[in-house]
Amino acid sequence: MTTEDKIWIGGGIALAIGGGIYYFIQKKKNDEDLMQEPEADLSELPTPKSQSVPIKIPRAATIPIVPVKIEQPKPERTADTFNYRIGQEVMASGFNGTKTYDARKMADGNYTSEGIRKATFKRGDKIGKIIWVGKKPDGTFRYVVQRVGNFLNDNYWIADHSVISPIGKILPTTLAINAPSGSDLNKILKKESKGTEVRVLQSLLKVTVDGDFGRNTENALYTQKGIKQIRLKDWR
Repeated sequence: MTTEDKIWIGGGIALAIGGGIYYFIQKKKNDEDLMQEPEADLSELPTPKSQSVPIKIPRAATIPIVPVKIEQPKPERTADTFNYRIGQEVMASGFNGTKTYDARKMADGNYTSEGIRKATFKRGDKIGKIIWVGKKPDGTFRYVVQRVGNFLNDNYWIADHSVISPIGKILPTTLAINAPSGSDLNKILKKESKGTEVRVLQSLLKVTVDGDFGRNTENALYTQKGIKQIRLKDWR
């Protein structure tokens, strides 16, 4: 090895050692500088606002159907095509039973009801015999039906003509009497009544005909018809 080679080798070793020392000194200095720098406060930085994107609802292919409530008109109450007659037996025909009310007799021979429930008859049950028929202003009829009891007779006031049905055939609407001309068929015949109309009634009852409505006539009328007063036009 020549002297010149030794110089090159020694110079290279010295350069490598010097470069290494310089690198470690410089790295240590840089690390110390980083440790002394303050930490950045990220809390004051403005946060990016998220933009809301509206959700698009797809349109229905067909228009939704909205149910419409249609109220059925109430059936108009019309007059009866016929009415049951005095003496006709009837039974209950109401779908939910036939409601009856207490019958009160008025001074003029008619009946009324204060709306006091008396009995409810099941469909098909026999109620009794009609003893009075009244006509309402709307043309429909109301009835008083009597059921013969062991001791007392029960009178039932029926407001609705559609909840009863006749037992057997419907009685004829024509008068079953032959009254003299001039007779008042609408006159109420009761105890102490007198006149031609009483004579006609007594002949129908087959009692002594004297034109005087007394106890015998009253008892016969009650026994045969279940009532104590009557108009000749209602005799059936």
